[in-house]
Amino acid sequence: MRQHQTNDKIQNYVDALYFTVTTLTTTGFGDVTLNGSAGKLISVLIMIFGVSLFLRLVQVLFRPRKVEFECPGCGLNRHEQDAVHCKACGRLLHIVNEGED
Repeated sequence: MRQHQTNDKIQNYVDALYFTVTTLTTTGFGDVTLNGSAGKLISVLIMIFGVSLFLRLVQVLFRPRKVEFECPGCGLNRHEQDAVHCKACGRLLHIVNEGED
């Protein structure tokens, strides 16, 4: 059954997009909402922005740390701690870590 036939609050694509994004972001359907299509589009943009900030935070927390070591071939300055070759040019690297002299 289609929602636009049974739910009088869904009258166009923007309404459907608003309810979908609101549900997916688990922000809920609060008592205070922006009215009209423009308000719903602003709400959708805010929700997408919020989710992207959260995903960026998770990415930063779980991304492997990089060390500063300039590649003699291409000059790339940041590599993974266990890198053997430069990702940019493929040159063999010798990154000294804490376990080596």
